[in-house]
Amino acid sequence: MGRLAAGRRAASENAGTARGLGGHRRALTALVLADVAFAYQQTAVVPVIPVIEKELGVPQAWGAWLLSGYLLVATVAAPVLGRLADRHGRRAMLLLGLGMFLVGSVAAAVAPGAVVLIAARAVQGIGGAVFPLSLSIVREEFPGDRVGSATGMLTGAFGIGTALGFATSGALTEAVSWHLVFAVGAAVVALAMPLVVRWVPARPGPSRGALDVPGALLLSTVLALVLVGLTLLPEAKGASWALPGGLIAAGLAAGAVWFRRENRVAEPLIDLRTLRSPAQVWTNGVTLAIGYALFGTFYLVPQLVGNGREGFGAGTGTVGLYLLPLAAGQILGGPAARTLQKSGTPRRPLAAGMALLAAGTAACGAIGGSSRPGFLAAAFVIGCGAGLTISASGTLVSVKADEEHAGVSTSVNSTVRRVGGGLGSQASAAILVLAGSGRAGWPAAFGLAAAFALVSVPFAARVPLSGRAGGPPPDLST
Repeated sequence: MGRLAAGRRAASENAGTARGLGGHRRALTALVLADVAFAYQQTAVVPVIPVIEKELGVPQAWGAWLLSGYLLVATVAAPVLGRLADRHGRRAMLLLGLGMFLVGSVAAAVAPGAVVLIAARAVQGIGGAVFPLSLSIVREEFPGDRVGSATGMLTGAFGIGTALGFATSGALTEAVSWHLVFAVGAAVVALAMPLVVRWVPARPGPSRGALDVPGALLLSTVLALVLVGLTLLPEAKGASWALPGGLIAAGLAAGAVWFRRENRVAEPLIDLRTLRSPAQVWTNGVTLAIGYALFGTFYLVPQLVGNGREGFGAGTGTVGLYLLPLAAGQILGGPAARTLQKSGTPRRPLAAGMALLAAGTAACGAIGGSSRPGFLAAAFVIGCGAGLTISASGTLVSVKADEEHAGVSTSVNSTVRRVGGGLGSQASAAILVLAGSGRAGWPAAFGLAAAFALVSVPFAARVPLSGRAGGPPPDLST
């Protein structure tokens, strides 16, 4: 099996050499556009959720499902499509993810009410595998000395899409309607899909194993129970704490069953034995903290800057602008990760990025609404940390995975980040509710995100870099 994987890898590199630089640039252009569209639609909804809640008469708990519903489906879709990609080819599954994302975007653009809109966001969640699949395609198609730079480009593209979503969604909503936000996202996805068909080569997947449907359903149940419990937790009072607490406990118990099952079945959804290598375990552990800090910030910043008493009193059209420095930092952080890798390994940008995430989130909590320039500077630091860490963690898990499990490995890394994000956003909401209307909630919520990031720094700096059994350490300096 190892020889077969090596042969496929060699054939891919020979084909890449034959296509030349122009073919790689065209493929990367298509992947970049796909990632921009994905990132735009993922973040554009954040600044306009209060408007949607008011216009459609949605209670706050259900309005949060515009994020958590998407997150739930995306968390499951990433490993499922990653597994299917290892069987049927990565381009095919990328197109499937983009197609479902397009369907969800169109449905959201014409949604007449809250139920349809939340369901449309859930359909969009199937496109949550777009970014990890793009990373897998880069590893499959690009020569080893170009994987690092291409990964940085994709991370930067994600930052561009994020910036566009933050910058334009409020203005589009004020000028026309929130429906237009989803229509614009659908148009960009529709433009990206034919470019992927034309410029990204179609290749059969390296693995022919069966899809673990029971494992996928059980994983869905685990995440649904935990995320629903976390969604209800901020509104719980008195005896009503039993419901979210019971859901979370049931989810954790189901998670233990899923973990045991995945270790026993012949062809699991996620081969936990493959992910047991120290490099995979440590990198994904750090990635959990990345997701907590980043998505926790996504939730907290609009809440704070729109608060007229403790924040800056920003309106719908300007709330997203306070997140632009974060997006700008993320755009710069991706390419910067490659620069740091030239003189070291991916551990260097991973550890540096976690330190920046810790410093930025702590600063946001300390500054609050007291200084607009200081707050914007702290958001920029958070973005730089996110760009460094996402790029470095993606490089680490893709290089450390063997050819047959590259799709699963990168998809799991993205899934772990979303799980951390769900914990970050929902825990931050719970902290704010528990703190009441006082100022203590903001430093506490940002401070917890900073603590998770800070604790991860020494682990990020010591991610094992030894090669796979029987071979020398891979060259991770590019």
